[in-house]
Amino acid sequence: MKIAIYSPYLNTFGGGEKYMMTIAEIFSSENTVDVLLDRHLADSGGDYLKNELSRRFNLNLKFTNFIFAPVGKNSSFAYRIFFLKNYDVLFYLTDGSIFFPTAKKNILHIQSPLIGQPAKSVWGKLKLKGWDLIIYNSKFTEEHSEKNWPLISQVIYPPVDVEKIKPLKKRKYILSVGRFFGYLKDKKHEILIKTFRELFETGKINGWSLQLVGSAGEGDMDYLEQLQILADGLPVKFYPNLDYDKLIKLYGQSSIYWHAAGFGETDPAKMEHFGISAVEAMAAGCVPVVINKGGLKETVAYGKDGFLWDDLMQLKELTINLVNDAHLIQKMSEQAIKSAKGFDKNNFVQKILRLTA
Repeated sequence: MKIAIYSPYLNTFGGGEKYMMTIAEIFSSENTVDVLLDRHLADSGGDYLKNELSRRFNLNLKFTNFIFAPVGKNSSFAYRIFFLKNYDVLFYLTDGSIFFPTAKKNILHIQSPLIGQPAKSVWGKLKLKGWDLIIYNSKFTEEHSEKNWPLISQVIYPPVDVEKIKPLKKRKYILSVGRFFGYLKDKKHEILIKTFRELFETGKINGWSLQLVGSAGEGDMDYLEQLQILADGLPVKFYPNLDYDKLIKLYGQSSIYWHAAGFGETDPAKMEHFGISAVEAMAAGCVPVVINKGGLKETVAYGKDGFLWDDLMQLKELTINLVNDAHLIQKMSEQAIKSAKGFDKNNFVQKILRLTA
């Protein structure tokens, strides 16, 4: 088969990009796989994107082709129509915009709640009819999108490398993983740092440190610097653009995992849509203490393999409970490892392959 994959924001190196590039890896061993680059992505360079995506997500993209294509803003409609006819399958990660596809089978991926209704106009209805299926990354995303996207759909949870992530000798680390996105500030790093400061300065988590990991582009450096100033005087360590192997080690060493994306928000789009990093942490036996919103409610079972919180007082209380109870944290750590296996990459592979069978 000849397969095309288009993800408009490959250079942000987020969860959606890992999802799509894992699809590329899956099919590239026995098929021709072209990762399509619009003008914006082509400026970043195909070789750079291929190498960086491979490195950050621990993927084998050696047999994929990164090529410039007539997709994205200001691309030629006529050229795209003929170009895409060359493919048996097209996978497209949509940000809410769609185009009329002409591959033999056309599959949309929706990564976050999208309220736009493409079928509101005649042209929108025509474009939507060209697509065969939508795959969602979580039930949460599906629930908050499906009425606006009237198309057959299926939930396929993102791939997690649970077999590669192992628990190591635990240290007094509280870990949080999420992009240092200066524009949106959606991972709520400020909230985590302020909460940690309150716990630390009251002596309730003596000997513990906060480890913050995330990708950061040039435009995010001012935000990262602001966070570092906010954490001044605290045992808080920042890891911008950490290599995947080093991240796996940090997962293994960490004892508690924090996540606050969606705190203070009512818009589903601003909540965690699935939470790959939380499951990765669980695979390493790092106990999640995460916000009770979004897709995280699908991955963490309260009181069994982790905790869900609704306000900052709960976040502090639940964290203190774990810090002060070695038996509880050990019990939850063991269960978290078991629960994470349900999101193993092999499950993702089998479900994706069945889409083209």
